[in-house]
Amino acid sequence: MSEQKRLTLVADRSAGSSGVAVFRGSESVCIKRWEAEPSRTPEWIAEAGSALDQAGIELSEIGQFICGLGPGSFSGIRSCLSALQGMALPGGRPVCGVSSAAALALGQACGEEAITVAGDARRGRIWCVTYRVDRDAARVRLMDGSAPSHTGDDFTLTTAEDLLYAVPEGTRVVSPEWRRLETVLTEMFPTELLVRQDVFPDVVDLGRLALAEPGACLSDPVPIYLHPAVAARGG
Repeated sequence: MSEQKRLTLVADRSAGSSGVAVFRGSESVCIKRWEAEPSRTPEWIAEAGSALDQAGIELSEIGQFICGLGPGSFSGIRSCLSALQGMALPGGRPVCGVSSAAALALGQACGEEAITVAGDARRGRIWCVTYRVDRDAARVRLMDGSAPSHTGDDFTLTTAEDLLYAVPEGTRVVSPEWRRLETVLTEMFPTELLVRQDVFPDVVDLGRLALAEPGACLSDPVPIYLHPAVAARGG
């Protein structure tokens, strides 16, 4: 099948608004969104299947699968990735991943600009990453000009007190957890640089990002987890 006709299923369940989309080449031909916190329950898979049925798309027609890797709801990302891997198993079709934060930055950019995405990493930490975004080309780069790795290596983990030093001066700051971070962000940054509401990655932006540069996608995807593993001690 030619790249222009290849079907790609894209899903993101990392934040407060999740979704599934199917692309034919670079054009979205089926979109299903949920305006709710992602859950581990399997109902969303049935709803996504119904959306594909209504669009006349068979799951067997999908040539590849792409998952949003976060940061965000670890259970939502993990269950989404597991579901896509199960769908892809017949025929050994590829499953790839890209950072949901990069897709969020793409969706928020106006033309070409730098966007900082920040979130609550819990344990007294805030995560952040700044991207240089070209919205029209669906191109996202780190501030040093390199392509994002779509892993935890792209992100800075900092305290609220040091957040200001982790964000390049003058960049617009957005967050999928504005309500949790409002006090910190408003104390640190000028009002004109803040998007004063929760902003979530959109599944169509995720698909545009992944399909614009397929070589940059993570071919062995895992959820982006920013804290080191906590070892369990035996008794």
